[in-house]
Amino acid sequence: MTTKLNHQKPASELLRFALPLIMQNGVPPTPKNYTIWYEYVAGNNKNLVAAIDDLIKKQAAFSDQINSELYSNYIACEQEKEIEHLRSELQKILHESEEHISDATDEASRYKTKLEDHTAHLNTGLDSNKILRVIDALSSETQEMVNTNSNLQTKLTNMSQELTGLRHQLEMVHSELMTDALTGLMNRKSFDCTLKEAASISQETRSNLCLMMIDVDHFKRINDNYGHIVGDEVLRFIAMKMKEVIKGRDIVSRFGGEEFAIILPDTPFSGALHIAEELRKTISTSKLRRKSSQQTLDNITISIGVARYRLHEDLDVFIHRADRGLYHAKHNGRNKVIDGEKL
Repeated sequence: MTTKLNHQKPASELLRFALPLIMQNGVPPTPKNYTIWYEYVAGNNKNLVAAIDDLIKKQAAFSDQINSELYSNYIACEQEKEIEHLRSELQKILHESEEHISDATDEASRYKTKLEDHTAHLNTGLDSNKILRVIDALSSETQEMVNTNSNLQTKLTNMSQELTGLRHQLEMVHSELMTDALTGLMNRKSFDCTLKEAASISQETRSNLCLMMIDVDHFKRINDNYGHIVGDEVLRFIAMKMKEVIKGRDIVSRFGGEEFAIILPDTPFSGALHIAEELRKTISTSKLRRKSSQQTLDNITISIGVARYRLHEDLDVFIHRADRGLYHAKHNGRNKVIDGEKL
């Protein structure tokens, strides 16, 4: 099947192609399955494309197992696998903790029974020798209980240290999972979570929320003319300029490929358009000088689509409106800011 699109297509275009393929192949439209087919039609994940093409050629059924294997083998990143490992380790520690506490509880119950037995003996009237033997037994059993509690304390302390270590690892993995390695910006996963939270706040407080979708103009030409290393430098350069222009609570993220997104909470639409125009001018008037060769790259520009959130609307619709503005900017001369609300 040759349905793949080039990486220049906006997210909304990829969405239109991915959904019919999901239905056509009888794939349940879960978030993970959607991610698989979105990446397939984007065509950037070559190994995934080859694997799906081979399955289609063989007329294989896209069972839950196959879908799971596709995601695990070609989509899931090392950070996600590490999180699964940490989850497994945490379950192991909790299980061991339960066993230790259960053992300590059994030991305490046994100790309580012994005390009751000795109390009963004392009540029958013993001579001094028998009392001494009871005292010796109590001393020995009490020491055993102390040792048991001491061992439990040591084990629980060690577990606490292990849990602290796991928490530290998880925080590091989470940070890596939510950050784009190339640009240092928030990645798509982080963008999705942040936009959902921002929309929820907007609904609760009836505050403004705007979104910018941004694409690097002629990025394929940059890669073809200068190579992918320079292309990466361009993406890092644009990310740096965005962080210089975007201030306050506004959030910059890499949406995918050469496409970026900026979430603007509590920002009126006129303000969002103004910021978008300022960002466009900043990029178009800046020059990227390569450190390795001192070569200067001129005429790096971006196209921007801007949209305003409408209360209770689906977030995909919100993104699509900004993406539609971007699409019009790309097809009407580039290096433009287009109001997605007017289309």
